[in-house]
Amino acid sequence: DIAILVVAADDSVMPQTIESISHAKAAGVPIIVAINKIDKHDADPQKVRSELLRHEVFVESMGGEVLDVEVSATKGTNLDKLLEAILLQAEILDLKAN
Repeated sequence: DIAILVVAADDSVMPQTIESISHAKAAGVPIIVAINKIDKHDADPQKVRSELLRHEVFVESMGGEVLDVEVSATKGTNLDKLLEAILLQAEILDLKAN
């Protein structure tokens, strides 16, 4: 299993984000962070990454091991990169579909 944590770049880390992180960690599943809404004028992906650090989610772009991808779901921006990240993580974990 892999958890995809979707965090809005304009809202950043919210209580439900923290709850989702806790569930993923309790289940022992790796997390991929999708920083969404990067097309919005008040988007701040770096703030999201910094706030995730406070909750022990260390993304690759800040020296950690958690994959993170900046996306815009409404515009379709970087959805291919998100899929690549999921496939890469699945390959590393040797996950197979039933």
